Amino acid sequence: MSDRFTRFWARLLVVLGLIVVVIGLVLAVVALLVEMPWGRITGQAVLERAFVALSLVLSGILAGSPFIVFGELLLIALDQRRLLAAIHERLQRPEPPLSAAAPRVS
Repeated sequence: MSDRFTRFWARLLVVLGLIVVVIGLVLAVVALLVEMPWGRITGQAVLERAFVALSLVLSGILAGSPFIVFGELLLIALDQRRLLAAIHERLQRPEPPLSAAAPRVS
């Protein structure tokens, strides 16, 4: 599997998770504003609307956060793979011989 393909899907997962969280926030705002009985507001109606809005925000966060976390973890794994490949390549190179002119460290 190509590195670019995996990086694309990891970023797509992060974006998808953010979209789900934003949808939860938008639905919470809609739940607060739509069909609010402004003429006869009671404490119970406000409490119910606040509970519904809070539930929508929490459900958006709970539904979107696994996508964000998995996408970020996948990006971290790809970065680690790239760094380890560079370290491995550098360790495979032969060391130049020490010259007589170089000072010795004791």
